[in-house]
Parts: sequence; C-alpha cells; structure tokens
Amino acid sequence: MNMRNVFFALLLAACLVGCGKQAQTRHIIILIDASGSIDRQALDQAFKAIDDLVGNLRRGDRIAIIPILGDAEAEASGRIIRFQIPTSRQAYDSDLKAFRQKLKTSLATMEAEAVAHPGSKSDILGSVALTEGEFQSDSGGSRRLLAVLSDFIQEDTNVNFKKDKRLVNPVSAKKFATQHAKQKSFNFRGMPVYLGLLRSQEYAAMEQSRRDAIQEFWIRLFKSFGAQPLFIADGSGLLRSFGTAFPTLE
Repeated sequence: MNMRNVFFALLLAACLVGCGKQAQTRHIIILIDASGSIDRQALDQAFKAIDDLVGNLRRGDRIAIIPILGDAEAEASGRIIRFQIPTSRQAYDSDLKAFRQKLKTSLATMEAEAVAHPGSKSDILGSVALTEGEFQSDSGGSRRLLAVLSDFIQEDTNVNFKKDKRLVNPVSAKKFATQHAKQKSFNFRGMPVYLGLLRSQEYAAMEQSRRDAIQEFWIRLFKSFGAQPLFIADGSGLLRSFGTAFPTLE
C-alpha cells in the first residue's frame, strides 16, 4: 500500500464516527511554522491550504490555528486564531459567509506577520503542548484532529535538531522521543495527527540520516502519546485532501 493510500485510509478511520453521526462535531487544531527557515512560497501555499480546509467544515466544528514561534509559552498569547462555526442556520447562510470572511482575514493577518517578522527559532514541542490546553477547553466530546505544518526542526534554547547528537539516526531519535514523551502526560489517544512537511532550506541542507531521524522522532513521539501520526512530504498539497475528505458546511 503506497503512502497516498495509507493517508486516505487514515482519513477514513478519522471521520467514520463524524460522518456516520451528523451530530458529532470536530475540533481541529493546526500548528503552522512561522519561522524564517520556511520557504516563503511554501508558507503561502500552507495558508491557502488551511483556507481551503475551512470551506469543508460543518456547523458546530471548532478550529484553532496556532503559529509555531520561538518560545510557544511566552509568545503565543494573543496570536492564536480560534473560531467555532455557528450551529443555527441563518437566512441564505449569511452566518457562514461572515465566518469564512472573518477567518480569511485572520489568516491573512497571521501570514503577513510571519512574512514581515519571521522567527529565528521554532519551538514545535512547546506548540504541541499548547494543543493539550486547547483540546481540554472543549468539553463537548468533539472528534479531535491535529495537523502540524513545519520543517519539523525543533530549535529553542534547550535543543537544536540540526546539531543534536540524539538526532543522528532513526534509532537514537526513537529513543529520544520515547524519553521525552515520558516527561509529559498528554493524552492524544486515537487522535489522527497530520505531520505535513513544508519546504525549507535548512531541511534540504541536512544529511538524509538526520532527516530520517527527525521524521522518526515526531512519529514515535505522537505514538507514545497514543495518537495516530502520519508524516506527509507534500504537507500543503495533501492538507487540501484532508479537508475535502469531510462533508462540507451545511
């Protein structure tokens, strides 16, 4: 089975409950890398893919877009986009049109900020920690989905995936991820996690063994949290499929 078939099999598993029971809503969180290492064209494609995905949400669904910054805990406040699609239908679906326009404007603002002031570091692990609080804030029993769009190079004051000796090969990376997961108590049991790679000069300059190690780290980390991760090389391109795999707004 090739990667594309595996991807859509995961999508099918993710939405079986949501598609079978129209009453169940979804809570989608997207982490998008706003650091300077991400190619500007790739970043633009990623924001367009998020905008496309929004058009395939249903009434009652919630979405949050969190920029991956240099220090997630210190810098994320006031920069997270959060929306819940109205549950009650208005005449001519005017509420949905207003929702889409507000979110489009918010996405444009976030992208403009990322381009004008790109971060020098990427605290991806800290951003993942933020999603735990976001999901816990939803007590309605929604189906949880997480997408991470990045080059997956963790670089903060404590660790740098470009140099860290624990990321020299997949075996040591797997051990590192397992050890890190033991320090956390995140419960992502059964949650599909889309790990979408964005084009990056730093990633392209790495040796293949370190690239493989980075992929293994993130896959093992999320598996340790009980999630169902899938690493996708065409991060923006298949995110659109992630959106169209679900019913459209009603």
